[in-house]
Formats: sequence, C-alpha cells, structure tokens
Amino acid sequence: MIEINGQKYPGAEITDLKRGEIREYKYDLIAESGRKRSELRARYRTYTVTLGSLDQAAYDSLREALATSDEYVSITLPDGQDDVTLDARVEIGNDSLMFLELDGTRRWDGLTLNITGVEPLEDGQ
Repeated sequence: MIEINGQKYPGAEITDLKRGEIREYKYDLIAESGRKRSELRARYRTYTVTLGSLDQAAYDSLREALATSDEYVSITLPDGQDDVTLDARVEIGNDSLMFLELDGTRRWDGLTLNITGVEPLEDGQ
C-alpha cells in the first residue's frame, strides 16, 4: 500500500517497485589528462513504483493528491523489510485503461510513479 501526505490508498497495491539513487555533482568534468574529475554534492534515493488495477475513485483520489504545485509530497512505501516515509518529488508516469465495468466505471492499471527524495542520503544509506 502507498500513503501520500498521511492519506492511505488501500486500493493502490504496488505490483513493481524499483529502488535506486541519483547523484548530483558540484562539477563533473574531464581533465586535460583525460581523467574524470568531479565533486559530489549529494546522493538522493529514487523509486519507480508501478501500481496494479485501480477503480476510478481510487485512481482519481491518488492523482488528485499528486497533482499539486507543492515542491514535494510526503510519501510512504516499502523499503527493505520496513516502510519508509520521505519527502519526495513525484512524477506521474504512464498507465493504461484496462476495461470498463458494466456500470461504466473505468479500471486503470499500471500507473507508474517516479519518486525522488528531496533530502540527501547520508553515507552508508
């Protein structure tokens, strides 16, 4: 399950979760000798989350929570054997319309969220 700004989304089950990190540099160059030189500014945790099938109400609620002009959201998701809560920028990726239910409700599948923490990682994390 995923939680955004303290709101749980029980219908939003994670079907795929990838974890990584990005590095931001003060400078990154190649010296005259050909040797790469850089000075690391910070490392940030990244996640790519794919959600399973969502009904229209859960889908709309989740997208509304992420469609914000705020710099970041607070998000909770699995990490290792525990859950982690972090302030992060979340970009909404692709999804697909699975089918329409008999009552006309749409079911969405495979919504991808690209998540980047805003606080630098400490050494050893």
